[in-house]
Amino acid sequence: MAAISLSIVGKNNKPLFIQEFDENLAIDSISEELLFGLPPLQESMASSGFRCSTRHQFIMHAALDRFDQLAGPPPGYGWRKPAETGGDGMFVGFLSPWEDTRIYGYVTTTRIKIMLVVEDDAIPEIQSSIDNDIKTLLSKIHELYVEDMLNPFKEVGSPVVSQRFQDKVQQFVYAFNQSEGML
Repeated sequence: MAAISLSIVGKNNKPLFIQEFDENLAIDSISEELLFGLPPLQESMASSGFRCSTRHQFIMHAALDRFDQLAGPPPGYGWRKPAETGGDGMFVGFLSPWEDTRIYGYVTTTRIKIMLVVEDDAIPEIQSSIDNDIKTLLSKIHELYVEDMLNPFKEVGSPVVSQRFQDKVQQFVYAFNQSEGML
């Protein structure tokens, strides 16, 4: 099981960080401009700083609907057990399948959503172990996000543009992918 892409989404569903972890990031064979009326990938990457294909942006956007169902206003948070706190209380878990991937979610106490797309090659017998590894990865990314927000010169709710943040996320995801989900 390998992490494919990650997104951090603000309170108002505004993307704060989107990253695809495919080293051979290729533009879809259909022009994104023709498909969605969006500028080509290189232009959108230059303007937003996000390095992610339109396909994965679409997957993350679709997963937000399920995220809002699970973690939205009442009767939201039904997935959380009453006594859970910390990382256990913030890990939403499996959101939805999408083609050959699975999307997992994590919500902070300040309503920041972190979503991870992973390959769907899980073996049912070890699924709980994989869920724990994904929870650990998302918890580490949450800690990085908090460190980034502690910058006194950063505007609250602004996109994450820190090179240190991007490098650390790359390191965590690389370690997760090399261990095949066993952190």
